[in-house]
Amino acid sequence: MIGVIAGEGMLPKLIAKKFKEKKINYILINLSKKKIIRKNYYNFTITQISSIINILKKNCCNEVILAGKVIRPNFSDFRIDKKVITLIPRILDSLKKGDSSLLDLVINILKKEKMKVVSCTKYLPELLVNHHLSDKKITIQDLKDIEKGKKLLNVLNQKFDVGQSAIISNGYVVAIEAAEGTDEMLSKSSKILKKINRVKQSGILLKFPKKIQDLRVDLPTIGFRTVRKCINLGLNGIVLKKNAHIFLDQKKSKNLITKNNFFIKVIN
Repeated sequence: MIGVIAGEGMLPKLIAKKFKEKKINYILINLSKKKIIRKNYYNFTITQISSIINILKKNCCNEVILAGKVIRPNFSDFRIDKKVITLIPRILDSLKKGDSSLLDLVINILKKEKMKVVSCTKYLPELLVNHHLSDKKITIQDLKDIEKGKKLLNVLNQKFDVGQSAIISNGYVVAIEAAEGTDEMLSKSSKILKKINRVKQSGILLKFPKKIQDLRVDLPTIGFRTVRKCINLGLNGIVLKKNAHIFLDQKKSKNLITKNNFFIKVIN
């Protein structure tokens, strides 16, 4: 039995749908705001650590998948019991350090309970992006923008642990992703991109995993909405790392890409 600990977003829903299609046995721990009443679904908050572990153990879940965005809790929200009391110093430390540290803590807690955290792509490899999604010819300027973006993200990752995504257009660094996320970064870049792309379409969105990112539980995700935003902003394409991204709505996105002479390039 596989346990799926599900937060907000489309990915948990897609995993559940695919598991049903493939007849893979699973239970779903729902941490999203919307309660779900369904067989083998359990509604909790992330602060109910002991209850979550008990349900996973009761259902003999040897493997656990973490999927979807979970809002960081306040320490005052935790349900205090014997297990949580022993974890208090580590929880406080993780809350200070950030999301990566919190995920590491969750993985270690599950490991101690003899449960292994795995990526959803172990069972759903078709969600990974491992090939180009367009035959569009990439211009010399596109290639220059790609190289500049790669160097920029590599430096930011090594020195500051920021910068999962960046927009480069005609040699200009238009935007670097901060805590707001890729789609919000794209929205904020609208005005400057309209000035740069006044004459012709140009520019690239590069989206790479951060150096410390645990790809079992925190694979970068894109989908139709991100592709559509890039096209509406006049960008030429998106560049991703091979086998390091989940791509939702692939068929729908492929039609949009072809129709708008857009590209998605995959690099090693």
